[in-house]
Amino acid sequence: MRYLWLLLMALCAPLHAAPVEDVERFAPGLRFPEGTVFVGDTLYFVDYGTSTVLRLGADLAAVPAWRSAGCGPNGLLPLGDGTMLVACYDAGTVEQRSLDGRLLRTVDRGAQGEPLIRPNDLAADGHGGAYFTASGGADGIEGRLYHLAAGLTRADMVVDHVRNANGVALSPDGRILYLGESTTDKVLRFDVAADGSLRGRRDFLALDELGHGQTLPGGGRHTPDGVRTDPSGHVFVSLYNGAGFAVFGADGKLLATQSLPGTHHANLAISPDQAWVYGTIDDDEGSLYRVRNPLAPPRG
Repeated sequence: MRYLWLLLMALCAPLHAAPVEDVERFAPGLRFPEGTVFVGDTLYFVDYGTSTVLRLGADLAAVPAWRSAGCGPNGLLPLGDGTMLVACYDAGTVEQRSLDGRLLRTVDRGAQGEPLIRPNDLAADGHGGAYFTASGGADGIEGRLYHLAAGLTRADMVVDHVRNANGVALSPDGRILYLGESTTDKVLRFDVAADGSLRGRRDFLALDELGHGQTLPGGGRHTPDGVRTDPSGHVFVSLYNGAGFAVFGADGKLLATQSLPGTHHANLAISPDQAWVYGTIDDDEGSLYRVRNPLAPPRG
């Protein structure tokens, strides 16, 4: 019976990924990297501290794509037509730009005329539009989630009363939306209706109290920042506080954890071949990292 219990514990335990020393760190000297996304096989990201959008060169060096003074870029979202949306945290806008930085559209208000307070991160809605978070502020302004339909310049607020709205992602079938609530260290879950509205708000993850012997990297708080899903519906959560990232099933079960070097880890992206996770390290010398996807099949 003891051996059966040990086998069951092993099968139920989360998969622990590469040791920290196997994590590759590169592109040093950034002043607050964020917004990692792939456009084809090219990784784009931002340096919030210099208000610059960059791409990763073949030699793993950061190559400036464009700079937008006053924007304070945070999240990026490729639209598949050679353009991307940029969440301008400082300017209170969402911009559509070409990949070389040409400004095509600016969204600066919600549909009711309200300002966008600290736009943060974005996720494609599957219909040419996007959901994006507006974090809110430390002065009591609550965070919100907006839906921006394709081609429009006004965004509909679909969720309010969020305590620091941060990362956002949709399930592969577009029927579930995940939203990071950084102040409470939770990830919220919503059902997506056919018109893009959201229903059934509930807690998906309470990262500081997973229970059942499940543990996350680092001690203390585990604050969600970037949230991504893969084609199988797994949910990757970058831990701004928590020393790494974690991967969960659609049922909320912890599947894998990855400890990372550095202090804070704001965002992550999964490579198109699903083999690697790229992300940001935000400490005294910001940089990027790359590590094998803990859910990727073993290399032959």
